[in-house]
Amino acid sequence: MKHVGILLAIAAISCVGFHRLNAQDYLITTKGDSVTGTLKPLLYAPEKKVQVTTADKKKEVYSMFQVRRYRFHDEMYEPVKGPDGYTFMRLEKEGYLSLYSYQLPNQVTFEGSYLMRRDGKGMDVPNISFKKSMKAYLKDCPAVVQRIENGDWGRKNLNEMIDAYNLCIQGKTIVEEEAVAAKVEQTKSMGAWDELESQVKSASDFDGKPNALEMIQEIKGKIERSEKIPNFLIEGLKSVLTAESFQPALTAALKEIK
Repeated sequence: MKHVGILLAIAAISCVGFHRLNAQDYLITTKGDSVTGTLKPLLYAPEKKVQVTTADKKKEVYSMFQVRRYRFHDEMYEPVKGPDGYTFMRLEKEGYLSLYSYQLPNQVTFEGSYLMRRDGKGMDVPNISFKKSMKAYLKDCPAVVQRIENGDWGRKNLNEMIDAYNLCIQGKTIVEEEAVAAKVEQTKSMGAWDELESQVKSASDFDGKPNALEMIQEIKGKIERSEKIPNFLIEGLKSVLTAESFQPALTAALKEIK
């Protein structure tokens, strides 16, 4: 049994090593090109660079401003403008609000923590005035701010704050997209009714013309207010606009509210 345990341990170590050998590192350039090979980040000089050795042993060095992101030892790095200007930061949590770690001055390890939103506004994660700074930075999600204000979340809950904030933004985005889609549909509907109204106005006088225009105005008002259009109003309009010349525009307008 002892030998079996040793064999299993060796197999597990071999699997880990095999995974690392096959988890190929790569670099994505700012032009969108993908370069696969052995990466060597050159992060300890004033100018940050990444060296890539490809399968054919060709070496190429990319400056920070030529790199969109790169993967090194199963971790992702991106150029980010931090407290001291642009530098390569390690991506810890990705979303609308992302969390990065970075090298503090005169250090080789990634001990600094930095937040960056997709709107381009970043913030160094503070040690002093953490509560005040985070409330201001996340103010567009009141529920998250409230949890911070109540003392439910502190610095040790940073990951939870980020997750909750990203969910909040995602929900707002969906609502905004739905509102835009509804506005587009409303504009489309209104266009068809504007066309019908224009035809009725320009037509020679006929019995019920004033009533038709009044009903069209009422229907347009209900469309603007997103109200249900009663069937009697639709049927009343159809009963007045019986002339063949109105039928294409009337059909197109009615189609937009069904």
